[in-house]
Amino acid sequence: MASKSRSSVKIRPWQVFGLILALATAGLILYGIWPYITGEDSEDDRQLTEEPEAARAPVEVMVIERGEFPLRAEATGHLAPWRKAEISAEIGGLILERPVEEGQRVQAGQVLLRLDDREPLIRLREAEAARLQALSVFSVQLSNAGELTEADTTKLAEARAQLKTAQEAFAAGNLLQTELDNARRRFEAMNLLVGNQREDVAAVTNNLTQTELQVEQARLQVERTRVVAPFTGRIADLVVEAGQNIGAGTTLLTLIDDNRMKVEVDVLEGDLVHILRGVSANVSIPSYSDELFQGYVHAVNPSIEPGTGVGRVTVALQNPGGRLVSGLYADIALEKNRLQDRMVVPSDAVVVRQGRDVVFLVVGGRSYWMYVIVGERSGDFTEIIGGDLPSVVEPGDSLIVMGNYALAHDVPVEVTAVVELGLK
Repeated sequence: MASKSRSSVKIRPWQVFGLILALATAGLILYGIWPYITGEDSEDDRQLTEEPEAARAPVEVMVIERGEFPLRAEATGHLAPWRKAEISAEIGGLILERPVEEGQRVQAGQVLLRLDDREPLIRLREAEAARLQALSVFSVQLSNAGELTEADTTKLAEARAQLKTAQEAFAAGNLLQTELDNARRRFEAMNLLVGNQREDVAAVTNNLTQTELQVEQARLQVERTRVVAPFTGRIADLVVEAGQNIGAGTTLLTLIDDNRMKVEVDVLEGDLVHILRGVSANVSIPSYSDELFQGYVHAVNPSIEPGTGVGRVTVALQNPGGRLVSGLYADIALEKNRLQDRMVVPSDAVVVRQGRDVVFLVVGGRSYWMYVIVGERSGDFTEIIGGDLPSVVEPGDSLIVMGNYALAHDVPVEVTAVVELGLK
C-alpha cells in the first residue's frame, strides 16, 4: 500500500514553469541591487547618465560705439612721384664724369654729369679778350671828351609830363597803344639828347656792350658742361656712361622727387561734386598686402570729361623711407561726406538669415541673434540704424565680428579677442 501511494505523486508542468519564473525574477532583482550591496557602483555607468558639456564656439568681438562715419568713393590708379623731370644735355660733348647711379638720392645743385669743357673755355677767353679791347677804347674816349655842356632840360621835363599823362590815359582806356608808344619814344629820345645816357650810348658805339654779352654767352656755355640736379630727388632711368659722346638735347636720366607720392584717379561726376580739397583719402596697395596708407586730396579738376561723366582727382601721400615705388597699383577711397554720431560696424559682422540682416551679440557667454536695420554702407563698414524692439543694438554691446557665419542662436561662445573698429 505504501509503495502505491509514493508512485501516485506527480510533478505538474505548471509547477516547473512557476519555479523557473521565480528563479529568474530573483536573479534579476539580485543583479539590480548587487552594486548597491557590494558598493561597486560603476564609474562608467555614472558617466553614461551625465550629459556632456557643449563645446564653445570661438569668436572675436568688438564693443559698439557711436562716432564719425566717413563715406567714401572708390577709385583706382597708379603711384607716381610728386615731381619728375627728364634731364637732357643743353650742349653736346664728351662725357668726362658721371658720379651718380640709379636709385641714388641727390641734392638740388649736385653735379650729375660733367662734359669736356675745353672748347667752351677757349671761347670764353676769346670773348673776355674782345671785351677788354672794347673797354680800353671806351675808357680813352671818355678821357678825351672833357666836360660836356648840359643841354636845356625844359623840353625833357615836358616830354616826361606828356608820358605820364599818356600812361594814365592808357590805363583808363582813353588812349591807344600806338599813342602811348609815341610818347615813350619822344621822352627817351629827349633823354638821350640831354646826355643823361651818354656812357651807355658810347658803350654801344664802341662795341663794348656787344662784347660783354658775348662774355656772358661764353660763360653760360661753360656752365652747361656741368649738369646739375634742379631739385632734390632720386636718380632713375640713367642711360649714359662716362666716355660717351652726346649731342645737344640728348636725354641723360630722369630725376624724381618721391619724398611725396601722388595718384591721379578718375571719379564719377556724382561723387566728384562732393569731394573737397584737403579731405582724407585711404590708399591701399596690394603689393604691400593691402597695407593702408593715409593720404589727402591735393587737387580736384573742376572739369568733367565730356562723354565719360568722370573727372580727375589728385591724391597726395607721404613716402617715408622711400617704400613706395612709382607705378604701383593702388585702390583709393576718397572721403565725400562725414556723418556724425553714427553706430558703425564692420560689414562682415552683418549676415543675412531668412532674407533679413542679422548680427550676433555675446550675452552671458552665449550667442544672441538679432535682426537689424542698416543705413549707409561705405567700403568695409555698415551703419546700424535700428532693430527689432525691444531688443536693439546699443553702444557698449559686444558684437561678434569673426566666427559668425556658421553661428546659431543661443549657443555657448568663447571670446578669443576683442578688436577695434579700425575706421579711418
